[in-house]
Amino acid sequence: MNLSQTAVTNAANLAFFMVNLSHHLLADFRFSNPGSGIIDLKAHYRGFRYVHEILKMLPETPEPILLNQIFAKLTSLGRIHAVATGFKTS
Repeated sequence: MNLSQTAVTNAANLAFFMVNLSHHLLADFRFSNPGSGIIDLKAHYRGFRYVHEILKMLPETPEPILLNQIFAKLTSLGRIHAVATGFKTS
């Protein structure tokens, strides 16, 4: 396998950038979710993306209170450290 010095440098720089970005996002995320980790952050953003994709398919946007409940429920799926959302779960 041939790898050029430029390709290796670019890959290393991308890896360092991703670590720095995740630490910055995690620091902001921990203000509202203390004790959360990287897996919780990934689950939150994955759920956020799923909600946006689902909303694109709906004919009209749900009421804001329902929208908040949907975001809270779907962004908490896959988390390690549970967060109290204040909404009833069934």
